[in-house]
Amino acid sequence: MTIDLTHMSPNDAVAALRSYPRRFRSVLAPIADDENIEEISQQAGPDGQSAVEITADAVRTWTVLREALRQIQVADTPVVHASVADASQRHWETPVSETVESVLAQLDDEAAALAEAVSSMESSEWSRTADVAGGGSVTALDVVREAVRVGHDDLDSVERTLAAVRR
Repeated sequence: MTIDLTHMSPNDAVAALRSYPRRFRSVLAPIADDENIEEISQQAGPDGQSAVEITADAVRTWTVLREALRQIQVADTPVVHASVADASQRHWETPVSETVESVLAQLDDEAAALAEAVSSMESSEWSRTADVAGGGSVTALDVVREAVRVGHDDLDSVERTLAAVRR
């Protein structure tokens, strides 16, 4: 079950995006010198993905969403990838070969870049739309809310995966 973000403002989104690096770190690496954290975080959970893979997917998705936001801001008639509006379209061909620290560093960078992109937008830009490849449309605010939802849902998935692996 995901959260209801229909009333989330851009300022709330910025705060949430800026909080995700700390929150993911507290789940993935709660004790910095724990020797087992790398092994545990690389083990596949019940859904077939490891905590590191789930976190890397959040980073990849945020990158796509940030680019969609940029397109909405600068293009006259933007068209964004189908994965912006449809999570089932998010298939990454490159396997994840990250460590806990490297994926957390990437998450830090992408969350900061996305939060900066959101905070730099004017209030008049939030209703700008883009066509979604394959059909439909999204507003800039829809894209931002999706980024927050991805962070929330993937953080929950990381927690569930680590709990299952530790059992």
